[in-house]
Amino acid sequence: MTAGVTKPLLLGGLLLSLVLGGGGGISQASAAGMDPGMDHGAIGEGDLDHLIAIAKQMSPELAAAALESDAAAAKVAGADSLPDPKLQWQAMDIPRDGSNYLPGRLPKTDKFFLQQDFPLWGKRDLKREIAVANSQKAAALRVVAEAELIARVKAAYAQYHQIHQAIDLDQELLPRLSTIAKLAGARYGQGVGKQQEATGAEIERTELVSELVRLDAERRKAKVRLNSLVGRDGNAPIDETPHLRPIPADLELGDLTDRADRLNPELRAQNSEIEAADGSVTLAEKSWYPDLGVSVGAVKANGRFDGYEAMLEVNIPIRGGLRDADIGEAKAMSGAVKSKRRAKELEIQSALSDAYWNLEAARKMEKLMLDSSLPQARVGFESAAHAYELGKGEFAMVLSAEQQWRKTHLAHLQAQLEQQMGLAEIEKLIGGDL
Repeated sequence: MTAGVTKPLLLGGLLLSLVLGGGGGISQASAAGMDPGMDHGAIGEGDLDHLIAIAKQMSPELAAAALESDAAAAKVAGADSLPDPKLQWQAMDIPRDGSNYLPGRLPKTDKFFLQQDFPLWGKRDLKREIAVANSQKAAALRVVAEAELIARVKAAYAQYHQIHQAIDLDQELLPRLSTIAKLAGARYGQGVGKQQEATGAEIERTELVSELVRLDAERRKAKVRLNSLVGRDGNAPIDETPHLRPIPADLELGDLTDRADRLNPELRAQNSEIEAADGSVTLAEKSWYPDLGVSVGAVKANGRFDGYEAMLEVNIPIRGGLRDADIGEAKAMSGAVKSKRRAKELEIQSALSDAYWNLEAARKMEKLMLDSSLPQARVGFESAAHAYELGKGEFAMVLSAEQQWRKTHLAHLQAQLEQQMGLAEIEKLIGGDL
């Protein structure tokens, strides 16, 4: 009689020690068919700051944006240059052959002119201002490309962290489920348990092992995606103990909106585009003002240079239809750019509001889970396991409590991920880290 009582109690004590202490004699990595060595020595080498620095140096997208910015900047130097001069030759006093009316010999007089046009009324300054504005737009678009890439890296890193945390959770639960399965099998063998309990526990353990295999595949794919984002080999080492970025506690939507209006790189690019469009309008309107052409030359007569000539030219802007069309086009383009800027501003405000409230909702959900759901789920699992150990509870209650604990943990990880995604989106929209 004493031995019959002692054996279930010993098994129950083993279960309780695992539930409360989280220990176990089973290798979680081996049980899931996973590689136990997961680049744990790569800490610091592949953390988020390091990956962002690599992305800025190696990303083909950023390289293309940088070259486009350099091309626009190169145009500034020559934007206000004078047009190329013209060399002109005039042949005068060419006698004709009386018999066939063709030129009979070389001209008696040659004239050589160097002609230069001079745009007036500040037209050259306007062209330079337009080029500078276009250069600033290209530089801002380079920042846009960088901000979008960094946001994607931050989001991918947060997803990578979530997968690791899910793996850690399942690896913690696996030995506990294995012990429960052994206990259920032992009770069934003693005739004090049900076969459904033993098979149910083994099925649950097998499903958890399968989930670990799936998560390990997701981890490997996430690693390749993250490396591809930063422009390096997919198998390059990444920190296998990733950490979440801290979420600022004092975020205010109004302050974020003001900052986005001032620093958002897309709005800055459109501000520069507006400057260029307004300059084009002014330049088109000044096409009604005439420009000046100056020519200076030497006269060669009878084989020798014997004098000089100068000439002044002024164009006459009388083609009203042509100029009115150019001015109308420039004004329409300017209006379109300003409308696009307003539309982009509203779009950014909406996206910023969505990201902010999503982050705030996820923050509150995480707090509720930490304050209530997670502790209660843990207590519920421990209580169900303890009751089952003493023979006072149902096996179904143990499995239900275990599943609820895991579900609550995964919901907590999802709330953390949504906060990180919201933070990455906010930082992209406001033009820099918080």
